[in-house]
Parts: sequence; structure tokens; C-alpha cells
Amino acid sequence: MSIIDQIKANLSIIDVLQRYSGTYFFNERTNRRQFNIRCPFHNDRNPSFTIYTKTGTFRCWSGCNDGKSGDVIDIVKLSRGVDTKQAIKILIADYDLGNPDSDRVKECQKRRTYWKRVSAFKTEKNKKIIEAINALHEVKQLARVTLGTILEIADLDKVGELYHVVGQIDYWFECLAENEDTQGQIKALQEVSRFIHNIKVGEGRG
Repeated sequence: MSIIDQIKANLSIIDVLQRYSGTYFFNERTNRRQFNIRCPFHNDRNPSFTIYTKTGTFRCWSGCNDGKSGDVIDIVKLSRGVDTKQAIKILIADYDLGNPDSDRVKECQKRRTYWKRVSAFKTEKNKKIIEAINALHEVKQLARVTLGTILEIADLDKVGELYHVVGQIDYWFECLAENEDTQGQIKALQEVSRFIHNIKVGEGRG
């Protein structure tokens, strides 16, 4: 593995940004696959700096870094005003990358592994959320069709739990769409999973 590959594999863009640009991050933001902040390299009134945590890259949409996407090496270049070669030397020295058994390298590898796990978890969670929303849409549509057949008082026996089901589904939609509440999303996914399972069991018995 080349020294550049080692740098990119071991260093988190979040850590490097905090160290060299003085940017501070809240954990709930860094758990996202991408998010915007005010660019630390120019007087940015609006968040024009996008960070991609999965790939360890960034892009300033106002033109910093010659308008190109960058990585941890580019962050040092912009922060210290040095060229690529010097930026690489700075990272090697500051993170003790010349010694693969150093505590700093091990810590960087742990953090890198952590962010990969976070990214994998969010990818899987988002996949399940999409599946749950699609399943709920189908159930809600069927419920509305049935409720639409209620034209007379004599038909009210058809209502059953359908009236409450539609409201519950709308509640789950809101929970699943709330990206800032991971625990709420997980709880909603568990409830939806049981709900869909019970429907399938009921269909099987029918």
C-alpha cells in the first residue's frame, strides 16, 4: 500500500478537518453520509462546504480547492498553504504514519473502522426504512379502498380497526422520516415489522 493510500485509509476527514481547520463537529452530524457546513477556507455566509464521510472527501461549491473535490491531503494544503508533497509529510509526521505500530496509527484505524460501521449501519437502516414505507403505502391504499366502500350505516361493520390503522400508518411515516431521531426510527421499524408480519400471518390463515 502506498503512503497516500495509507493516509486515506487511516485518517478520517472529520479528524483532519478538526485538527487543521479548527472546525468542530457534533456527533449527530458526523453520523450522516454527507452534510454541509460553512467552508473553513473562505468567508462563507452559507453552508457551501459538503463533507462526504463515506468516501472521506469534500467539495466547496464556492470554488475552494480550484472547484474540485478534495480529500484529507487537500485539507492540509488549504489549511497550511503548502503543496501536496509537503501536506503528505505533515500528515505522516503529525499522525506518526511512518510507524505502522504507533498508537496514533492504531487509533486512526479504530476511528476509520468505526465510521465504516456507522456508514454501513445507516445504509442498512435506510434500506429497511424504504422497504417499510413501501409496505405501509400498500396497506394504507387497501385500507382507504375498503373505507371508501362505506356508503351506508349498514356498512359500518366493515370499518373495524381500519380507521385507526390509517392514523397509525401516518404516525409511522412521520417517525421513519425523522432523520434526526435514529432511536425513534428503529422503534418504528420494529413496530412496522411486527405489523406487516401479523398481516401476512392473517392472510395465511385466511
